[in-house]
Amino acid sequence: MNLTMMFRSISALALGVLLTLWAQPSRAVDPFADYDMVMYERPGFPSVLIEDVFPDGLLDLWSRALARPEVELQRMAIDSMAIAHQQGLAGVETLRPELRQILDASDQNRDLVRAAAQALIAIDSKSDADRLADAAVEYGGTVAQVIEPALGAWNSDAMKSHWLQRIGSPAASGNRLLMAIEGLGALGAEEAAPTLVEIVRQRHAAPRVRMAAARVLSQLDSSEVVGLAQSLLREDTYRQPLAAIMSIELLKRHNDDDAIELFKSLLESPNLAVQGGALSQLYRIDPEQVDQYVPRFVDSRDAAVRSVCARSMIATRKQKNIERLAVMLDDQNPSLRREVAAGLVALADQQDLKDEIQQRVFEVLRQDSWQGCEQAAVVLAKLDFKASGPRMVELLTHQRGEVKVASAWGLTQLRIEELLPAMLEHAQQIHAGFQSDRYNDEMPGLSDHVAHLFIAMGDQSYAPAAPLMRQYLPKNYSLGLHARAAAAWALGLIHEDDPPADLVTIMVGRINDVYSLEPESGAVRRMCAVSLGRMEAESALPDLREQAGTEAPASRACDWAIEKITGDPVPQFPPRQRELTGWFLSPIPTTKP
Repeated sequence: MNLTMMFRSISALALGVLLTLWAQPSRAVDPFADYDMVMYERPGFPSVLIEDVFPDGLLDLWSRALARPEVELQRMAIDSMAIAHQQGLAGVETLRPELRQILDASDQNRDLVRAAAQALIAIDSKSDADRLADAAVEYGGTVAQVIEPALGAWNSDAMKSHWLQRIGSPAASGNRLLMAIEGLGALGAEEAAPTLVEIVRQRHAAPRVRMAAARVLSQLDSSEVVGLAQSLLREDTYRQPLAAIMSIELLKRHNDDDAIELFKSLLESPNLAVQGGALSQLYRIDPEQVDQYVPRFVDSRDAAVRSVCARSMIATRKQKNIERLAVMLDDQNPSLRREVAAGLVALADQQDLKDEIQQRVFEVLRQDSWQGCEQAAVVLAKLDFKASGPRMVELLTHQRGEVKVASAWGLTQLRIEELLPAMLEHAQQIHAGFQSDRYNDEMPGLSDHVAHLFIAMGDQSYAPAAPLMRQYLPKNYSLGLHARAAAAWALGLIHEDDPPADLVTIMVGRINDVYSLEPESGAVRRMCAVSLGRMEAESALPDLREQAGTEAPASRACDWAIEKITGDPVPQFPPRQRELTGWFLSPIPTTKP
């Protein structure tokens, strides 16, 4: 077939797809994702391995595209090679001569040179470091931005003389200066230190350049950095916090008394960034160095400052700090309060701290602030503090979904039999609210916390909950995906020894609902299959066998159920190949007769 006919049109859409492969995907944050639902783990199934493969002839097609005269076609082929190499395509390195030829051509298109350089870097072609350095000098701009950091990462001195010359040139631009400074830092070029000291001192220089020079000086371990930091602080640090921040940067690897005193002096600065930086360095040297400053900074407006205080209190493991840490469970910063919660759980392995932690955290749980209640429920559940159970039941009615879910999850961990009636009563009220349209699944955490309650009641084989759970089996998506799946899972535990015939019939209907206009959800089908196996419902075997045998989770659950009933082992699936498609230029698939 004519090669020209094989080239697909290069559209803006195709370019967008290509660039998307480079970008990191953005993901919505699920506030309830941390609260695991054991129904998805009991039983668990080994994952089917997936092997990514590339279309046959892909690399050959791209290499032929390189021989075409169209620059844009060449560029996109090269960019595709680099991406595919990072995803595991073998053989891209064999095209090194063609890529090198592009670099060697005179008056070459800048974008094409950039692509070729990036591809050579992707295949780790360190033998081309000198030629890449020449290209960086010749073309500059985006070409240099691709090449120079790579040369530093390779610890290649191909640009070293250029970098040394550049940092001493008053005509060098900010971006080029930054690349030179960072490259010399990667090489550990001690001979750059005197010039870098001068850059740090230049008050008219761009702040980012001065900061980069300070950062590299700290890496070079120059003997001048302590004196340089002290001289910077003689500037007006109240109006010029940059001087203080650079001083901190300069001493990031120093633990001596002079560095400690400098960091402590910077705590007098009103600038929050300076305070946070100084505290962080004191913490790095020794968390005890921060301990005396905790009362002063623990309520700072800056989350970074509060975080250092929290980490120091966790690291020093002192009983006097437990109350402060417990209060920080209610911090406005979600990452910080989760960090504190994890820290308190870890501290509780020290027996003389455990009682204090439980009591202080319980005080937070008894309050009404949603942030504190959520994290306190997590801590107390992980510590199996059963006295917190009644309060968790009360918090099931909290207006915030985060508290509802955390409390319901906590009850799954505590397993307190005496609380099951109250948990069931609450779940019944929620179901009544769904039935009257007072509640809906769009309300954050509403159906999720019911799912956790069902899991807790099923895990304890609480038979009075069965009638309510059965009302979740008919296909009604408004009740929530996880709640319906949890009901199906829990019913299998409750009726493990006495499966009602009508319940078996209902569950069989759910697993077979795959061809209707609105098929049953995979999660509900999966949990119904698990329960049929757990109840050893032999009458369901024909339907289970019909739905078994594929890699889908619901089908794997059917295999598991068959094993429970008959002893036939769950089949093991070989790795499945998944072809990576979407390339701007792909071979036309061979049509089989």
